[in-house]
Amino acid sequence: MRSADLFLSFEGRLDRERWRRAAGLFVLVNLVTVGLTWWLTAQGLLSPAGRDRARVFVQIFALVPWLALDWKRFQDRGRPGRLALICPGLYAASRLWEAPTVAAHAPAHDLVEALLSWAQFGVALWLIYALAIASGTEGPNPYGPDPREAASR
Repeated sequence: MRSADLFLSFEGRLDRERWRRAAGLFVLVNLVTVGLTWWLTAQGLLSPAGRDRARVFVQIFALVPWLALDWKRFQDRGRPGRLALICPGLYAASRLWEAPTVAAHAPAHDLVEALLSWAQFGVALWLIYALAIASGTEGPNPYGPDPREAASR
């Protein structure tokens, strides 16, 4: 599988080991972004608003490749790739809920905000298990051939 297919294609399957390596790359990119923007802000070279915009830009830029990885990993487990939309959906809902116009007018705002936070935590734990720990379907499944067999050829 080419790098472009790995990060931009939603077809096929992705084995656990290759998913872990690719996810590690995304974690590293995010950590470098946070560290670099923190340092630039501390040096007075970047405003706090600029720091926040840079971090959001990196997150948006990485969204489709990360989604493609998770989509194919779910398919490797014999599950629909659509499950990969749960995490970004919850994140978008929580960001929307924090918007000042929503916060000012929403009933039980604090309760819903707490529930969204707990839901994100629960989904994160589930994703760690489903994507990083659980093994994929052995042999072919409806989403394609076993990626471990293709890698061993």
